[in-house]
Amino acid sequence: MLPAAQKLLTVAETAKLLRVSKPTVYRWAASGYLPSIQYGQPRVEGETRRGGAIRIPRSVVEELLALATEEAA
Repeated sequence: MLPAAQKLLTVAETAKLLRVSKPTVYRWAASGYLPSIQYGQPRVEGETRRGGAIRIPRSVVEELLALATEEAA
């Protein structure tokens, strides 16, 4: 379980910080490359409405940004 004070980001916020598209964030979350938290009702196969929400811990995004900065230097 997450600490109550942990900041969670939406897919759009994460994409903006990492400078990638929202589909890339969804793909990374689905593959496990980007740890994420999924909650709400899952999307039922064949349904057109949205499923549950995805949130990414800000600390994970900051770690990725730090790693990218180190690799660029």
